[in-house]
Amino acid sequence: MVDPFQITDFKRDDTALQEFWLFCVAVAGKKATMIASKIDEFLSGRQDGETPFDYVRRLASEDRLIERMTEVRLGKYALLDKAWRFTVSEAGPDLRTAQASELQSIHGVGFKTSRFFILHSRADADVAVIDTHVLKYLASLGHEVPDTIPVGETYLRLEAIMLELARAVGMSMADFDLAVWKHYASGGAHPLPPSFSVAA
Repeated sequence: MVDPFQITDFKRDDTALQEFWLFCVAVAGKKATMIASKIDEFLSGRQDGETPFDYVRRLASEDRLIERMTEVRLGKYALLDKAWRFTVSEAGPDLRTAQASELQSIHGVGFKTSRFFILHSRADADVAVIDTHVLKYLASLGHEVPDTIPVGETYLRLEAIMLELARAVGMSMADFDLAVWKHYASGGAHPLPPSFSVAA
């Protein structure tokens, strides 16, 4: 089962990586602990030796994918049906090498989801997840940020700033992001990472 409290894991085997991808697509806009549990329940119907993607393929071939999603009350049925069917098809991405732009071409996968998956599954990730805690952090440093999670050029601009800030202090983006999140989640009890002036 995906552990929402220990989300970063650079050593997932194929089975765990596939489960993590299903989780990432399903969790957008939902509570992580709830979706982790529902994905685990969803996958409980696998046969011996069947990977998560094998299971999705079988359910799709039997026209039972949405039915199974409904049984565990995953929500977003049409979106997940389309996204997961494509992911497990021959045209689907290589989860270990696909760039964010390739993942974003999948129905229902945006800037944030694609980068969330990459950031927390690859040690060499060169992406940043722009979330509400990151927007607060960048605003505190004097950067112009939108009121909501951005897309397009605004996302890429803020991502570049975050990557430069992490590099400046010698931290991985995953560790830097976690430090920022802990600061705001703790009401300031956890210190922010050191910061340097970075051009907007």
